[in-house]
Amino acid sequence: MKTIQLLLSRPWLYLVIILIGIGFKWYAIDYKMMWYDEIATVLQIQGADNFFDVDSTQLNTIVPISHYKGILQYSNKPQITFASEMQAQIHNMNLNPLHYMLLSVWYRIFGESLVWYRLFSVFVFLLSLPFKYGIAKELFRLQTAGLIAVALFSVSPFIHYFAQELRYYMLWAFLLIALHYFLLKSVLYNKNQWWIGYGICAVLSLYASTLSGFIIFEHALIVFMLFKHARIRFFVVILFVIVLYAPWFLYVYSNKQEVYQSLSWHKFEGLPLWAPLLGFVLGLVRTFSFYLQYTLFWDDVLSAINTAMIVETIFNIIILIFIIVSAKRLIQYESPKTAWFVLLILIPGLVFFWGLDIVRNAITTHWWRYYIFNTIPVILLVTYGIYSYMHKSKGIAFLFIIGLSSISIYSMYAISQEKYWYLGGNWQQEFVDNAQTLTQATKPLVISDFIRLQNPWEGPMHTMEVLVNCNSENIDVLRLSANKENIKSMIPLHTYTDIFVMYASDELLQNLQNQFGNSLKIIERKQGPPLWKIELE
Repeated sequence: MKTIQLLLSRPWLYLVIILIGIGFKWYAIDYKMMWYDEIATVLQIQGADNFFDVDSTQLNTIVPISHYKGILQYSNKPQITFASEMQAQIHNMNLNPLHYMLLSVWYRIFGESLVWYRLFSVFVFLLSLPFKYGIAKELFRLQTAGLIAVALFSVSPFIHYFAQELRYYMLWAFLLIALHYFLLKSVLYNKNQWWIGYGICAVLSLYASTLSGFIIFEHALIVFMLFKHARIRFFVVILFVIVLYAPWFLYVYSNKQEVYQSLSWHKFEGLPLWAPLLGFVLGLVRTFSFYLQYTLFWDDVLSAINTAMIVETIFNIIILIFIIVSAKRLIQYESPKTAWFVLLILIPGLVFFWGLDIVRNAITTHWWRYYIFNTIPVILLVTYGIYSYMHKSKGIAFLFIIGLSSISIYSMYAISQEKYWYLGGNWQQEFVDNAQTLTQATKPLVISDFIRLQNPWEGPMHTMEVLVNCNSENIDVLRLSANKENIKSMIPLHTYTDIFVMYASDELLQNLQNQFGNSLKIIERKQGPPLWKIELE
């Protein structure tokens, strides 16, 4: 017991966990495929919603695959300046403009390879650590609490995933952590520098995600319920924030139909009322446990339960119970202001988005990336749960810091082993398989009109998803119009070892069938639409 007490009271245990978490951010960072949303993020730097917006596409012309990979490379295009990028971004409606602006600066300094783009999120993750430490230390008045919070945050698989992804979520999480920190310092000490910091972070967080408005609403509840002396200054700062964000808010509002349309894919028919509740419960435990590819759809889970899933579910239930116990202990033993500060940055968000899913008949709660803001207070809750046991039940405290860290570290490792892993399901394996098929061929030609499952919008992006992830430069691509005549005469057949037809519309496939006859063979795939191949004579 003395050994456990010594380990819990000294910083070395937590520093080791923190260093493991930081180290994992570099581990296999380039292994996972550059997926749809990451490609879209790079295109958004040019204010484009689809790669057709920034490329002539070389229709009916055979081009090397480097042409399509080069679409995402801006540094070798003299016509693309920083000013032109800013202008394009300003005129392209999106909910996260700050991320694209910062990426424009980042790639000019460090480079535009996939690794360097993803390292921007790692950099932001590192910036968040001192703020996470500061919140926990200030709330619970103990250095050890700060170290526990940073340790759990560093190895959280939920945070880890987004810290290795070329998306805005890690930037948003960092700004929210800083925002919570500056609010806490402001209401406790009421000094101008803290209020100025809060105002700046509030504006930046809104430009990082429009959903930050709800976090600021939670802060308003905290100030007006718990810190009456800070009401006037908070109100003044919020006026300043509103003025600075109003231009973009009005722009978003004027394009609200586009926003609604972009979110329509969240909706499902016949959604049961318990589904959103299940979603946010799973989201809570996913903060620490994510070592299996749980699908987002419960009917798939129920039809494929295995031993590993049962074991993980047991761990998840234990974690959920500890989160609830931690909340109970926080209310029992901490000061009301501290307890309510933590609970008010957690509960309103859960209730709001759960209710929103019910009203919209949507399943946003199962797409946990939108709930990264809840990871912050969940870690604070569990930090208090561990810290509160240190004096009376050191064994429990030690068990949970080691247990949660071990599950989280294993989850990070499991994530790093997946080629295309996104919070559940294996439908994405199609893109991995297609890229590998092209890469393994000696000298292939890809024929396509960039239409996947008759979808002219997602088809081009999914085609790019395969092309940019091919680990071979010895591939040519022929993008055809669906009714192109005399296709055979365009192709030097003896140049290629394989001719694949991928992501073709029904019209193009019928055209190819008419021109190539029985030489066009279907290759059945387990995932996604079939791949076709033209047998060479």
